[in-house]
Amino acid sequence: MAVSVRFNDSELGLLKEYASLYNVSVSDVIRKATMEMIEDSMDVAILEAAMERISKEGSKMYTFEEAGKELGFL
Repeated sequence: MAVSVRFNDSELGLLKEYASLYNVSVSDVIRKATMEMIEDSMDVAILEAAMERISKEGSKMYTFEEAGKELGFL
């Protein structure tokens, strides 16, 4: 499926420079940036839901170091 996106001259110039720097196409840059933005947004939503659940249940959270010491691998 083809999608059309409009950029002003300075935005397109920046996209082309970035694509050239990494030797990829402008389409690849746009695709990767879009997918990363969506994944980041989903990660935030999952984290917020988990934090809300933890807050409601009164569960305790541990840092990596605390968990490691508790489980005996640090």
